Amino acid sequence: MSTETFWAGAGVYNEKTLPVQVILTIVAALSVYRVFTKPGDKTNVLVKTFLSFAFAWNGATFFLIFVRNPISTFIGAPLFIVVTILFAVDIFARKTNFRLPEAGWKRRLTALWILLAFSYPLIGWALLGHAYPRILMPMFPCPLTVFALALIAAAAPNVGRKVSVDPKCYDNKTSEVSRERFCR
Repeated sequence: MSTETFWAGAGVYNEKTLPVQVILTIVAALSVYRVFTKPGDKTNVLVKTFLSFAFAWNGATFFLIFVRNPISTFIGAPLFIVVTILFAVDIFARKTNFRLPEAGWKRRLTALWILLAFSYPLIGWALLGHAYPRILMPMFPCPLTVFALALIAAAAPNVGRKVSVDPKCYDNKTSEVSRERFCR
């Protein structure tokens, strides 16, 4: 796919889906506000629900409807759908707690990465001279990925248990002492 074809496709996508993209951007901003000001269970559910929907939207709409090439169909869409499922499962598993890191420099770095995700249209305009509709909106696949990675990197996962695939951990012949020592 040539760059001209990509930007033409991005333009069509933006024109056809602008209302949804604006709503996604507003909900993303509200999610960030909650992570910064009110971390907790409600914020975790909000962010995971939002990320599940945003990744599903991009996986289906962008990769399967608007782009339609082998890479997007067989790599982009499945990858985004898997990420959708992981965030959706974590709503119930409660392994990821979205909050800012305690260290000041980590907070600033997290804020910078989130700001970069929201700044994609401005960066495209400043560096490439692109104007609407040939820009990457903040919740386009690439900036959405940056946004999600910034939130995940700042999150504090619950890692109280390890997942073990060692068959000895599930064997009745293994002593309780060995199981405690090697399987937990």
